Amino acid sequence: MTMISQAKYVDGLFYPECHPGWGGCAEELFHYTSRYSAYTEALLRNLSDQRQFNMSGYQAANLSNEQRRLMAAILAHKPCCRTARDITQIIRGVINGESHVSEELTSHYEDQLKVIPKDVELVYSGKAHHHEMADVAPLDPLLNLASRLQLPVAVRGSHVEIPLKELAQHMDSSNSSLRNSLQEAILQLHFAGYQLKNHPGLTHREVRELSRKRPCELRSYHSPTTHQRRHH
Repeated sequence: MTMISQAKYVDGLFYPECHPGWGGCAEELFHYTSRYSAYTEALLRNLSDQRQFNMSGYQAANLSNEQRRLMAAILAHKPCCRTARDITQIIRGVINGESHVSEELTSHYEDQLKVIPKDVELVYSGKAHHHEMADVAPLDPLLNLASRLQLPVAVRGSHVEIPLKELAQHMDSSNSSLRNSLQEAILQLHFAGYQLKNHPGLTHREVRELSRKRPCELRSYHSPTTHQRRHH
């Protein structure tokens, strides 16, 4: 069973369930809030291995019903080079003012499209996916990279707060090894049920202050310095 088959009708709207591996990128692709645009662009660029790809000019509101249905069908699959390239093809079509999708592209997702109605509004579902809270292993790769890059990271429950604009810049690094490591670390978080949340301007000092002020509310907060101390 694909994840799209678990979608639900609510008040006349259809909520297709996206694969958790897409994280907040699914919301950006469906609604384009701009909060995750740079991060989504960098993730798609790396996954699709299209270093020149950019989302400049993309507006989710300009998706035709046909394009939106296909986008939902693709997002039911886990992130990989193939699915990322198919999404970038839709994005380019929107940027170019096109409203149709190719039959060849559609043919790859026929099973998912069969269960997505054509006459209702599709809305992104931000449903949290289950993960084992006691298992911190999925966090370690990103926290280790954040330590190396001096990026502050705050973890609260299943939310991983980080300045996404700065993260996206590192995801576009000329260092291919760093790009690949970040991509794998992010996908590992997504697959485990964690959600990256944008926290613009987050500083190491703020991380330490938040940790002191809200120790009961916060499961854990990390900055590069505190994470390094914990592992040495």
